[in-house]
Amino acid sequence: MLSVIALPVVLSAPFKATLHAPTHTPRTTTPWVISIRATDPEGRPIRARVTMRFLFAGVPVGKVDNGRVYTFTGTWREKKGQEIEFPATSRGQRLTFQALVTARRHTVKLNYWVQPR
Repeated sequence: MLSVIALPVVLSAPFKATLHAPTHTPRTTTPWVISIRATDPEGRPIRARVTMRFLFAGVPVGKVDNGRVYTFTGTWREKKGQEIEFPATSRGQRLTFQALVTARRHTVKLNYWVQPR
């Protein structure tokens, strides 16, 4: 007789990362204010790192802040006056904004499509 014992397997992510942006169609040469939040599974703020880039058709085409890696606890925002601005040449191009958030030895990719107008 063959018996099988089923044990519940709980796979939980070590943290949760979210991206908040005002619009998918930002205006060129106007600040685009975003925020990134990192929490544990219970919703408490945790320490994390973030670097950001832009993709075109899945291929990296640009880095935000020259690829700088920021360390933060809880919520990250660009400093006032240093927000992301899209150049006029990006008007009408569909891009993917990608934030790579690393915490607790794991990395989460947050993708957000944008098409500057």
